This record gives sequence, C-alpha cells and structure tokens, in this order.
Amino acid sequence: MPEPRRLFGRRPLLLALGGLAVVTLTACGSSGKPSSSQTQASKGASPVAGRASAPAAGATLQPVIAASELVVGPNRFTMGILDRGGAPIPDAKVHVKFFRLASAPGSGGSAQGVLKAEADTTFRSPGREAGLPAVETVVRPDGTKILVQSGSDDVGVYETEATFDAAGDWGVEADVTGKDAAHSGVVRTAFKVLPQGTTPAVGSPAPRSHNLTVNDVSDLSIIDTSAHPSPDMHTETIADAIAAGHPTLVIFATPGYCTSRLCGPELELALKLVPQYQGKADFIHVEIYKDPVKREVMPTVAEWHLQSEPWFFVIDRSGIITAKFEGPTTLEELDAALQKVVS
Repeated sequence: MPEPRRLFGRRPLLLALGGLAVVTLTACGSSGKPSSSQTQASKGASPVAGRASAPAAGATLQPVIAASELVVGPNRFTMGILDRGGAPIPDAKVHVKFFRLASAPGSGGSAQGVLKAEADTTFRSPGREAGLPAVETVVRPDGTKILVQSGSDDVGVYETEATFDAAGDWGVEADVTGKDAAHSGVVRTAFKVLPQGTTPAVGSPAPRSHNLTVNDVSDLSIIDTSAHPSPDMHTETIADAIAAGHPTLVIFATPGYCTSRLCGPELELALKLVPQYQGKADFIHVEIYKDPVKREVMPTVAEWHLQSEPWFFVIDRSGIITAKFEGPTTLEELDAALQKVVS
C-alpha cells in the first residue's frame, strides 16, 4: 500500500499569521449552486493569475486555496483570504467565480479563463464554536510537555460547493468586501483539478480500518493528544462500527501536533455533537501520528491516504462514505451530514 505524501505541515501560506491557524473558505449564506445563466460560456473569457504565494505589487489581499485536493465532480471548495500583513480576514462578503483555464494562441503561455460558475461563500470558523483556550499544556506519558494550540476566532475559511467538469488548470476570482478598503478587493489565483483524489471518495466504501483503541494502549494520550482526551472516542475500530451497521463520524486529528491548529477545535466540535447522537451514531477519533517526532503516521492514516489534517468522514449504515470535510468545518455542516445517515 503506498504511503501518503508527507504533506502534513505543508501549509506555509496558511500559517503566516503570526502563529495563527490555517485559513479556509466557507460557503456563506448561499446554496453555492450556480444558475444556468452563470455557467454560460457566452459570458466570455477572463485572464486569471496563477497561484500567488505573496501579494502582487500594490495588492492588499492574498488568496490561499485551503483544500489539498480538488477533483472532477462536486467539491467542498475552501479558500482563505489574508491581508497584506498576512493576517486572516474574517467575516467578509466573498463572491467567487470559477474559470476553466487554457493557454490562448499567441498569448505566450498566459492563461485565459472561460467562466464556468459562480457562487457566494460562507465564512466558517470552528474556533468560535469550540470555545477552547488558545494554548493548553499536556504532559505526555514519557514526561515531555506539548502545547495544544487552537486557532483564534478570526481563523477560518470561505467555503462553497463547486463542481468541476474537467481535470486540469482552473482559476478562481474572489470579490471580497471587508470591513474597510484595506480588507476589500478582487483577488485571483489558479489551482489544479485532478481526475480523482487520493482520499476515499464520497459514495465509495469506507476502508475497514483497525485503528488503535483504548484496549490497545497503556495510556489514552498515546491515541488522543488533545488537552482533555475522551475514551468514548476510542472504544471501537472503524471496521467494528461498519460491521455493526452503525452510522459513524470519523475524525482524523492530532491536537497536540497539528500544523493548522484546527485539530483541537474540530475534535471539540465532534464531542459537542455526541450527546445529540447518542445511540444513533458512533464517533471515532484517529490520531495522525504514530511517532510525532519522526512524523510517522498511523497505519489507518496511511490506509486513508490523507495528506493534511484535520479530516472528517461520515459513513452510513452500509459502510459507504456520504460526506467528507477537510480543514475548518462547523457544527452546522457536520450536523447536516449526520442527519442524513441517521434518519
């Protein structure tokens, strides 16, 4: 079985916020479904700049694609917006347009974009809902101390549903209306759409994984690096839950070693949902690292081919993945996905 690419900690653009966490896009207030008039190619072509790692000269805003993989078909598209100083811009009104890119004849290789769809986005900040301290200290079984850090209320993403009809080069243009002129503007960046992803796809069978449980370890903190480990999230394997025909929410997160600082808040959101779904759905937490120092991932993480953290997967009674969420995810999104598999 191939080992996943070591992309944990690969998000320097999203971490350049003075120690703040990853920024992602969220769908705001809209269904995210473009109308037929919005998708007509007759709306013309538009140049779209390539992926930028720093603001262009004179620019005040910086776009950052937060999703590690975008594929042909429906996607949860997430994007962060940073100001010129590298700080996240929260609570802006962001409207996005998606363009299929192609090099125009005689353009010298510059990309021309054909408008395919557009939508409003929603800002999603798990830190606001989790309500965790910015930093908590945890003592490991070997006596070492780690700092469990959580993203601030301003750390989040702008998200919308996006459907891409072909693999290749795409671009997004975001019209940002923030609290003032310094936090407003139009930004563009390019991204790749893959024929298919490496992580388990929605609609496919979930891997029947035998993740470590409380019965396999001498100390819970070995499989739960959060500040307040919950044994209830580690009582069964994913394979056991599927065999029992239980709807299941699986979260892959490593609060103690999370490069995005979103793992702690996301795990806390899962815990907040447990009482509501008691007896209706199972909740399983899988730590990312078997050896955090060597960055050696858990076998279950390798089996699911994850390239970033955190991730949520929702599995129905038949063992089929019905939803998945990467990075900043909110209670609203998780609750809606769980409702579909328990009803």
